Amino acid sequence: MISSQKETEFINSDYDKIKKVYTIWICMEAPQGKSAINRYQLKEQHLLHRYKEPCQNYDLMGIIFVYLGNSKVKDQLINLLDLMFKSSKNASEKITTLHNDFGIDLTQEEEGDLEAMCNLGEGIYEDGLMKGKQEGWEKGRKEGRREGKLELALEMLKDGMTLEKVAKYSKLSLSIIKELAKQNKLI
Repeated sequence: MISSQKETEFINSDYDKIKKVYTIWICMEAPQGKSAINRYQLKEQHLLHRYKEPCQNYDLMGIIFVYLGNSKVKDQLINLLDLMFKSSKNASEKITTLHNDFGIDLTQEEEGDLEAMCNLGEGIYEDGLMKGKQEGWEKGRKEGRREGKLELALEMLKDGMTLEKVAKYSKLSLSIIKELAKQNKLI
């Protein structure tokens, strides 16, 4: 962000015109579930000799992390960001809350942007939900196949088939077949 200012904010080597840049990260998961705001900044350290550079020459970047927790806090900024990014309210409910709780009135264009943002969030949520369901189905099928193999192996053991043949036909390891036989007091 700093170097991209060359030829837009300053020309050639006129570095005195560089502007400080900020990067703000909004994190949906907060450490220990508590909201927090952390700022990181550059500081000067003298490693060889002592030369004091003016702060404005090196402090050109600010980093801020905003962690959104799981509970209400007294901080208006956190509550506003929580409403916008974590709340399950629909767009019209958010618009009403913005007006009533924060004194913010949106233009029609901003309301349209908010609606698009809410729809995007719902889409991301639904995609995640579908992915979770798919993973659950796949895991369930895999566990079901394994249980089926174990049931088949148990029936073969009860019919007196050798451990080695049961392992071969069930495609389970010999150690699993031995454990299954022990649990059912067949060996």
